Amino acid sequence: MGDSIVLTPALKSAKESLPGVNITILLFHRRKYINNSSTGNPYIELTNYSGTAEIFKDNPNADTVLELDRRAMRSLKGFARLKAEWNCIKYLRKQKYDAVISTFPQNRFVIWSFFAGIKKRIGEKGQQFEFLLTDKPAIKRSDSGVLNYFCDLLKPLGVTTKSKDTYYHIPDEDIVNAEKILHQLNINRDKKLLIIHPGASDKDRQLPPVMMADLVNLLKAKNELQILFAYSEYDEEYMISLQEIYKDKLSVVKTDTISGLAGILKTADAVLVHNSGPRHLAAAIGVKTIGLLEKYDDIMWKIYENDNFHGIVQSKKICSLCSNGKCGGFIPDNAKFGANCMHDIDINEIYSSIVRIINNP
Repeated sequence: MGDSIVLTPALKSAKESLPGVNITILLFHRRKYINNSSTGNPYIELTNYSGTAEIFKDNPNADTVLELDRRAMRSLKGFARLKAEWNCIKYLRKQKYDAVISTFPQNRFVIWSFFAGIKKRIGEKGQQFEFLLTDKPAIKRSDSGVLNYFCDLLKPLGVTTKSKDTYYHIPDEDIVNAEKILHQLNINRDKKLLIIHPGASDKDRQLPPVMMADLVNLLKAKNELQILFAYSEYDEEYMISLQEIYKDKLSVVKTDTISGLAGILKTADAVLVHNSGPRHLAAAIGVKTIGLLEKYDDIMWKIYENDNFHGIVQSKKICSLCSNGKCGGFIPDNAKFGANCMHDIDINEIYSSIVRIINNP
């Protein structure tokens, strides 16, 4: 979800710089629904806009969204795997694309785009099959951040980026439904509302639940804010661990769609998030964020320039386990969540950042 949202400025730039361009997005899907009815290919399907693809549902800069059932393909072996991949290549060849951009170094897609006969093939310089690319920008995500990386990949097409603002459209019904949920939870709209989303793609990126409980206690002791936890099915283990530690009742809402989450986040005065998709979703819909990042997530994900609107909190301690400025994600032996550097974050600094951001006009 996060990568897809961060891609949206590049899509808009392509539409503005290349009149009449038709853009297709190819995603890895995470939910099984492929039915082979729309493409005739058992592994590539036109999206039904569930899961990550929902990001592009009402995006005017994404004309077609395809999803690849990579999990099913990886389950194949030997000749069956080669045949499946060749069928995907044949499908892409039929579409007669003029150019392809591999947004991350992905050997499979570089090979596919070559055999699909796509004339202009763009991807990061230095990857394993770069000799199959026609354009190889010497850029890396760790140089200037993922947002700039996506936009710079378009430069070989003559695309210039005027705005780096990300985009997501919230359906009206989800905005209305979010207000109903807040009413049912007795959220007082006269007070500022902090929404906390505990999710992340990996457990090492999450603040330990015991620290989250301490933070909630600190916030409630000051009696300055209302707190609402928004989470999905992927975050249930974390929420169970948190509730075992924090014995008092928490205000919580469980969402099952991106649009539903966006509607809830839009009601907040600020959102506390990890380095995760919900962080980028909140930014895309214009909500203030306080991001809790690992020690060395600095350049790749410090992509929002206004630090009065989007704050970052990280450990200030030197990490002896990680080297070369790259997080190893080492979770302490006695913990389920949080790399060592997440355990080293100062709770008082998180509190101060929340107060600073949420009260900034």
